[in-house]
Amino acid sequence: MRSGNKGLYRAGAAWICAGLLYGYVLIPLGLRIPCPFRAVTGLRCPGCGVTDFCLAVLHGRFWEAWHYNWGLAVALPVLGWLAWHRARRGCWDRRVSLALAAALLAWGVIRNIAGL
Repeated sequence: MRSGNKGLYRAGAAWICAGLLYGYVLIPLGLRIPCPFRAVTGLRCPGCGVTDFCLAVLHGRFWEAWHYNWGLAVALPVLGWLAWHRARRGCWDRRVSLALAAALLAWGVIRNIAGL
């Protein structure tokens, strides 16, 4: 393991631990982090539903997860490829990253217009 990756691995492990703490301890206690975008505008951001999506996947309820945020479900293979590309080549594929960001922003607009 390269010494430059240790910090990245530690940060990733910290995020995973924080997510598990939030999902399995705080949410059952009724403590949820509200979406600031939705609180201000009343609209759903592209990330609304991600917490419920992740919890449904962790419980093996994939069809339910799809309904919480299908934009993320479609983006997951691309995110996986980007992570693999980053690990293998040491850099992000800028074109794919920008295309994914544009697609997620479009998803955020479409989900509010269509009421998804």
